[in-house]
Formats: sequence, structure tokens, C-alpha cells
Amino acid sequence: MKRVRFEPDDLQNALSGISDKEVNELMFGAIELDAKGTILNFNQAESDLTGRKPEDVIGKNFFDDVAPCTRSNEFSGRFFEGVRTGSFNAQFEYVFDHEMTPTKVRIIMVKAIESNTYWLFIKRKLTDDR
Repeated sequence: MKRVRFEPDDLQNALSGISDKEVNELMFGAIELDAKGTILNFNQAESDLTGRKPEDVIGKNFFDDVAPCTRSNEFSGRFFEGVRTGSFNAQFEYVFDHEMTPTKVRIIMVKAIESNTYWLFIKRKLTDDR
């Protein structure tokens, strides 16, 4: 298993050579999206967090179909602005609450180095620590 820290620079560099199997083994949620927000990859940790199976969400729009609670300037606004400007790198806290117990998370958004896709990394925030 490849060890990847939950930090933007480490994530972006590590993803340049990571396999689908290794993405699935990450200890935090990883969702790969295209520029329109369609889910291309949804790892096991994110499945465990949300209770949704990858096969049920891949191909759906993350913001409209899977997590409509993210349709806000804070979340989808940042995503689409980053796609539009090419300046895609954000970190923030958020609360997921669509069809699940409200869960405070830390989000990191980065653009994939080797493709025209975008990653959302999600980690439960159990305390005020990172």
C-alpha cells in the first residue's frame, strides 16, 4: 500500500502515478470528477463514510445527484471556479448531511497532473486537529 499524507502537495504528486487499486486503499475519501462534476472514481473509504457503493454513484453528477448539499458557493462554487480559471487548489471544512448523519469533514481539491480530471479528498474531522 502506498502511503499518502492528507496534504495538497503530497496528494497531487502521489496521484501522478497511483493505480486505481491504490486509490481504493487510501485511508480517506477520494472522488475523481470530470470538469462537469461527473464522478469517475469513488474509493472505498468514501463509500464507508457515505454508505454509498461506487457502482451506484460512478457516472452520476456529484453536485446534483449524489451530494446536493454541496451546491453552494463554498463547495461547488470553488470547484467550478477552479475548473474555469485553471487555478484549482482548495482546502476547507464542510458538513456533509445529504441522506446521512451530518459529518464534519476536511476537503482538499486538486487537479490531476496527468489528466484533465479533478480530485476531491475527504477526511472526517473528529477533532479540531488536522
